[in-house]
Formats: sequence, C-alpha cells, structure tokens
Amino acid sequence: MASISGKPSKSKEVRETKEKIVALLSKLKIEEVIEIKDWLNKYVDETPLEQITANHEKEQKKKILEKGAQKLDRIATFLKDKGVDVPSKELNKLKYPTEGFDSDCNEINTCEVDSFLYDDDDVEELVQQNQLSRSYCPDCNSRNTIPLNFISHSLSRLQIKFLFDKLMPPTCQNVLDIGSRLGAVVYGASLFTNGNVHTVGVEMDSDYAALALQTIRQFGLKNIEILREDIRHLPQVFKENQFIVMNNVFSFFLSKTEQEECWEFLHTHMRPGTVLAHHPPVEKITEHLDLSFAVEDWLEFVNTTEQCSEYAGDDSEIFEEMESICKYIVKNPEV
Repeated sequence: MASISGKPSKSKEVRETKEKIVALLSKLKIEEVIEIKDWLNKYVDETPLEQITANHEKEQKKKILEKGAQKLDRIATFLKDKGVDVPSKELNKLKYPTEGFDSDCNEINTCEVDSFLYDDDDVEELVQQNQLSRSYCPDCNSRNTIPLNFISHSLSRLQIKFLFDKLMPPTCQNVLDIGSRLGAVVYGASLFTNGNVHTVGVEMDSDYAALALQTIRQFGLKNIEILREDIRHLPQVFKENQFIVMNNVFSFFLSKTEQEECWEFLHTHMRPGTVLAHHPPVEKITEHLDLSFAVEDWLEFVNTTEQCSEYAGDDSEIFEEMESICKYIVKNPEV
C-alpha cells in the first residue's frame, strides 16, 4: 500500500501496520474485504489531509502522554525509595498562615503528605500500616477525635499530566515552575512535551534543588534548568509565550510582608498573555494581603470546566482535583 504522497514507505511502523491489516483482513470473507477496501479508498480520497494530519498528531500526543505518565510514576518511586518527604507524625517546620486562606492549619491539626509521591491508595496503605493517621485527639486520652487537615506542597501526578494535556497552550515554548520543590512539574514538562519546551524550575531550598538535578540526570530528562534562588531575584526568567505553574508556593513558607513582595514582583514581571496555572485560586490566597493592585484587574480567569470533564470522564473526584487548579491569563494593562 502506498503512502498518501504516492511514495512507498519503508518505516518500521508502516510495515507493522500493513502486517496487522493483513492479519485482520484474513479473518473476513472476500466480500467483506472488498467492502473495507472501498471504504478505505473513499476515506483517503474524501478526508482532507489536514484532518488526517490532525488525527495523527492527536494519536502521537496520546502516546507521549502515556509514556510520560509511566516514566513519571517511575520517578516518584525512585524518590520514595530514597526516603524523600516521608509522611511523618512529627511536627514539621512550616510557617503556618495566621491570616487568610489555610489559616485554620497549624502544627497540631495538619499533616503534610506530598501528593506527587503518595496518591490516595498510598495514603490508605500507610494508614492501614499505622504509619499515618487521618485524625487526631485535641484532648489527651479522649475519644473526641477530629479529622486532620491533609496538605501537599506538590501537585499530584494526575494534576501534572492535566497541566500539559489540557491547560498549557500548544504554542507555548517556555515553562516556568515557581517553587519547584521535588521538581515534579519540571519532570512533567519535559516528559509530556517530549522535551520540546524550555523549562525552568526555581527553588530556594538547596537540598530540593540538588535532588531535582540528580533526578534529571538519572532519568535523562531534556531541556530543564534548575535555579536555586529566590524568584524575586530573577526578573530574567519571565518570557513571552510562557506557561507558569505555582502551587501555593508562598503561604506556608514566607511572612505576610514577604508574600506581598513576591506578588508585587510577579505583577511587575509577568508578561501580558502569559498563562498561569495556580493551585488554589489566587484570589483566595491573596485576599488578606495588602497589594497595590487588584487580582481581577491583573489576571483573567479562564473557565476550564470542559477540559476537566474531558479529563475526568465520570469520576467526580478526579474532576474536583483538576478543577482545583485555576487557569489565568495575564491581562494587557494597555487594553
């Protein structure tokens, strides 16, 4: 069978496809084979080349996503095996918010579990093994238990795939992950785009930054740059045609004044047209801050209900998990 251009193809994939077609046709009667032949000729003659190309690109993207998801799982296993961010009953060192969103969290009622490393099944297994609890007792030796607040400073693997499958513009050439932590988002950016976008991860913690660099080398990930720095010192990382990802990177780590400085810096340096994916809503985590601008004047909220539905199917929990990531576009101040 000739290719659409009329030239015979020597690719392995085409040869294997021909063999599969012959195997399928061998199961049919001659009149059924003729019917398939007529249908195929009609399909090739009447289907626009643009549509055939689009179908091919869609199938190739599906393969990249599936392959990327498998490798992202292997990366998470690699990091868990290294004992990175093990859920602990011990009190942690976070700076719990005292105002605004998440101010109900404190070192007693909150448990930090990294969603990139531990999915719901992992958490349930830890609970069954008595290595983790879902509740705590505010009164010593009392049965008056209260559910713990579970927080994560990483997006889950499902959310990371969603970012690059549904939220990132297809024309995007630059990804910026602010507060890169374990590097989960930058790994996803490389895997789910086949290394075709330039990705920068910014992380203040030297141990996390070193770990991300080690993981990038270990798995041969392409086109990633890790900067161990405060985002306020990096105006040069903001580009045109950029996709920026943030997972509540300031609230649990910086003072109120420092958070205000960070948001003012972002407001100054994010380019118009930039797409921002933020978890949770920017409006909620900044409402208690004293900023020189209104979020709604700076960012245009983009409704992603359709994309969440496509991704989640009939699974309401996955829908809610994806919907918690908010998409914005930086407005042009001159318009």
